[in-house]
Amino acid sequence: MKIRDGFVSNSSSSSFVINKKCLTEEQLDAIRNHIEYAKNNFSDFDDIGYVTEGLVWSIKEKESEIYMSTSMDNFDMYTFLLKIGVDESKIESCLR
Repeated sequence: MKIRDGFVSNSSSSSFVINKKCLTEEQLDAIRNHIEYAKNNFSDFDDIGYVTEGLVWSIKEKESEIYMSTSMDNFDMYTFLLKIGVDESKIESCLR
Protein backbone atom coordinates (compact mmCIF):
# COMPACT_ATOMS: atom_id res chain seq x y z
CA MET A 1 0.00 0.00 0.00
CA LYS A 2 1.26 3.48 -0.88
CA ILE A 3 0.66 6.36 1.47
CA ARG A 4 1.01 9.89 0.21
CA ASP A 5 2.34 12.36 2.72
CA GLY A 6 2.01 15.93 1.50
CA PHE A 7 0.02 18.06 -0.89
CA VAL A 8 -2.04 16.24 -3.51
CA SER A 9 -3.45 18.05 -6.53
CA ASN A 10 -6.27 16.57 -8.56
CA SER A 11 -5.87 19.09 -11.40
CA SER A 12 -9.53 20.08 -11.29
CA SER A 13 -9.04 23.82 -11.44
CA SER A 14 -10.38 26.01 -14.22
CA SER A 15 -10.63 29.69 -14.95
CA PHE A 16 -12.06 32.00 -17.59
CA VAL A 17 -11.80 35.69 -18.41
CA ILE A 18 -14.28 37.66 -20.50
CA ASN A 19 -14.13 41.32 -21.48
CA LYS A 20 -17.25 42.88 -19.95
CA LYS A 21 -17.90 44.84 -23.17
CA CYS A 22 -18.74 41.46 -24.77
CA LEU A 23 -21.52 40.73 -22.25
CA THR A 24 -24.99 42.09 -21.70
CA GLU A 25 -26.00 43.24 -18.23
CA GLU A 26 -28.27 40.16 -18.04
CA GLN A 27 -25.31 37.87 -18.79
CA LEU A 28 -23.19 39.61 -16.16
CA ASP A 29 -25.96 39.14 -13.58
CA ALA A 30 -26.30 35.47 -14.58
CA ILE A 31 -22.55 34.91 -14.11
CA ARG A 32 -22.53 36.71 -10.76
CA ASN A 33 -25.41 34.50 -9.56
CA HIS A 34 -24.60 31.38 -11.60
CA ILE A 35 -25.86 28.72 -9.15
CA GLU A 36 -29.25 30.36 -8.61
CA TYR A 37 -29.58 31.23 -12.30
CA ALA A 38 -28.78 27.65 -13.38
CA LYS A 39 -31.25 26.21 -10.85
CA ASN A 40 -34.01 28.47 -12.12
CA ASN A 41 -33.33 28.22 -15.86
CA PHE A 42 -31.62 24.96 -16.83
CA SER A 43 -33.20 21.73 -15.61
CA ASP A 44 -30.46 19.65 -17.28
CA PHE A 45 -27.80 21.21 -15.05
CA ASP A 46 -29.57 19.88 -11.97
CA ASP A 47 -30.12 16.48 -13.61
CA ILE A 48 -26.39 15.92 -14.10
CA GLY A 49 -25.38 17.18 -10.67
CA TYR A 50 -23.79 20.48 -11.58
CA VAL A 51 -25.99 22.68 -9.44
CA THR A 52 -24.74 22.32 -5.89
CA GLU A 53 -24.23 25.16 -3.46
CA GLY A 54 -20.69 24.03 -2.60
CA LEU A 55 -19.60 24.25 -6.23
CA VAL A 56 -19.91 28.00 -6.60
CA TRP A 57 -17.17 29.63 -8.68
CA SER A 58 -15.13 32.59 -7.50
CA ILE A 59 -16.19 35.63 -9.52
CA LYS A 60 -13.95 38.69 -9.52
CA GLU A 61 -14.46 41.81 -11.54
CA LYS A 62 -12.20 44.57 -12.71
CA GLU A 63 -13.28 47.60 -14.65
CA SER A 64 -13.15 45.87 -18.03
CA GLU A 65 -13.03 42.09 -17.30
CA ILE A 66 -14.84 39.48 -15.30
CA TYR A 67 -12.76 36.57 -13.95
CA MET A 68 -14.23 33.19 -13.03
CA SER A 69 -12.17 30.53 -11.26
CA THR A 70 -12.59 27.36 -9.26
CA SER A 71 -10.42 24.69 -7.73
CA MET A 72 -13.09 22.02 -8.32
CA ASP A 73 -14.84 22.44 -11.66
CA ASN A 74 -17.95 20.30 -11.14
CA PHE A 75 -20.14 23.24 -12.20
CA ASP A 76 -19.70 23.34 -15.96
CA MET A 77 -19.10 27.09 -16.31
CA TYR A 78 -18.11 26.84 -19.98
CA THR A 79 -21.44 25.20 -20.92
CA PHE A 80 -23.24 27.68 -18.65
CA LEU A 81 -21.63 30.62 -20.48
CA LEU A 82 -22.74 29.19 -23.83
CA LYS A 83 -26.28 28.57 -22.51
CA ILE A 84 -26.64 32.21 -21.43
CA GLY A 85 -25.60 33.28 -24.93
CA VAL A 86 -21.96 34.30 -24.46
CA ASP A 87 -20.12 34.24 -27.80
CA GLU A 88 -17.69 31.30 -27.64
CA SER A 89 -14.98 33.35 -29.34
CA LYS A 90 -15.09 35.86 -26.45
CA ILE A 91 -14.35 33.28 -23.73
CA GLU A 92 -10.70 33.06 -22.81
CA SER A 93 -9.68 29.97 -20.91
CA CYS A 94 -6.79 30.57 -18.56
CA LEU A 95 -4.78 27.45 -17.92
CA ARG A 96 -2.88 27.37 -14.66
